[in-house]
Amino acid sequence: MTETGRTSALEYAPPTQDGLDIALFVPNEVARFGLRTMLDSLRVRHLIEADSFEELVEHLQRTAVNVLIMSCPGHDMAQQEEPLRQLAAMHVKVLFLLESASQHTIVRAASLPVDGFLVQSELTRNALADALRRISDGELSMPSTLARELLSQVRERNGTKAPRPVSLTPREQQVLSLVGDGLSNKQIARRLSISEHGAKRHVANVLAKLNSPNRTLAVVTALKEGLLPAQT
Repeated sequence: MTETGRTSALEYAPPTQDGLDIALFVPNEVARFGLRTMLDSLRVRHLIEADSFEELVEHLQRTAVNVLIMSCPGHDMAQQEEPLRQLAAMHVKVLFLLESASQHTIVRAASLPVDGFLVQSELTRNALADALRRISDGELSMPSTLARELLSQVRERNGTKAPRPVSLTPREQQVLSLVGDGLSNKQIARRLSISEHGAKRHVANVLAKLNSPNRTLAVVTALKEGLLPAQT
């Protein structure tokens, strides 16, 4: 490991409470430099960088990370769905950086199997730190502006589509609504007056029933299928 805390693919970096282990796959050099600078000021133990998807997969097969930060040009977003599904199958948590929160970008991003989003124009040190913490804890990370636009786009595209027969218990329906509001497991537990362990279990059940590997896809699936109330 170098003095900067970066690690080669041959070194194994298990997640630790002393700092996060992060992988960075951002083709844009300016964006990558800005992220690297922010990460250097945060509690990051190891930082792995890759120049190609093949190199990234090779790193991740040998090195454990808490979160992968990834981006791509907007016109290439549709081509990222299959690589991202490959990463999801490897149980890699992904924070995806969007070029903008435009309607066109949101429509393309809605189906990506990732664990959270940040918009590059809204990227700050605090926003990045909060997103990394949420995702590493298994929570949904999405800026409120992006969430509102996503809700609007999904509703507009689906209109009055009838919900599919997914059997959620009343408690799971409550949890789904709170996940849609962006609440963390701890916040859900407080809202429902249950333990945090219980909240995590309910969230896991909801994700399983919606056949979604993470909260982001669960919310998108629920919206598409009419499973979230209109006021969410």
